[in-house]
Amino acid sequence: MEKILVTTDQSANSKAAIRFAIKLAKQRKAELIILYVYHNVKPFSWSEKVFEEYEGAFIEKIRAELTEFIADIYHDIHEPEAQHQLVLVSNLDAADGIMAYASKHNCSYICISTRGAGTFTKILGTHTSKLIRSSAIPVLCIPSAYRLKELKHILYASDMTDYENELKKVVAFAKPIHASVEMMHISYPYEFAFDKEMMEATLQKKTAYKVSVLNPKRDITHALLEDIDHAVKVSKPSLLVLFTHQSRSMFERLLFPSNAEEYSFYGKIPLLTFNKQEDK
Repeated sequence: MEKILVTTDQSANSKAAIRFAIKLAKQRKAELIILYVYHNVKPFSWSEKVFEEYEGAFIEKIRAELTEFIADIYHDIHEPEAQHQLVLVSNLDAADGIMAYASKHNCSYICISTRGAGTFTKILGTHTSKLIRSSAIPVLCIPSAYRLKELKHILYASDMTDYENELKKVVAFAKPIHASVEMMHISYPYEFAFDKEMMEATLQKKTAYKVSVLNPKRDITHALLEDIDHAVKVSKPSLLVLFTHQSRSMFERLLFPSNAEEYSFYGKIPLLTFNKQEDK
């Protein structure tokens, strides 16, 4: 059975990811794992026995709080509480703890909330940023201000270098939830323009799934983010998919823009990222 791992720190920000993961697990008939990563520092003066007793009491307290926290989320979204695993692990670095658990237990997706509804620059240096850069398991980033919507339409941004293999992963995500898929390639003026109908027919044959094509032209007078933002406005996706290995410069500029402009899709739609390490 597919496993979806969602992380929480009991904050209000983390509720968005849990709501999303509950719905997604139900749609995909997947096992839901809710993970809390903690780290307690042993005081120098404490004996091992005293520290073990403290840690045991701490875990019991957190587990009780999380149980109530999660029950409230189920209630808020008017869903009967479904079976799920509640897991607490100790790790000095939360992102490392998440990745280690997800890898060991063969999770299919990691789901985490992004903090705030502004630009992605607000997640730099955070656990979310580290997961996006380093996780071999696909990461679903859910804006903390996001409100549940049906996942109807998925926009996959491609540079066309490995689109066949990438599309298989996008379709594998989209098919169980019956979401439409659109492949977007922002082409430069010097690139050969492909035939839209022919490309869509080819993609459907290769993936056994209907895939539409969006091929906006790159406007070199604009920042790349502006072109992406415009394409998102045209497509109106429920979720945006990026592959970190498809065009590192594009992805880095998306996450680490040189300017401070805020574009409209930031903080509004979930982002699914696949890391190049998956293919090693």
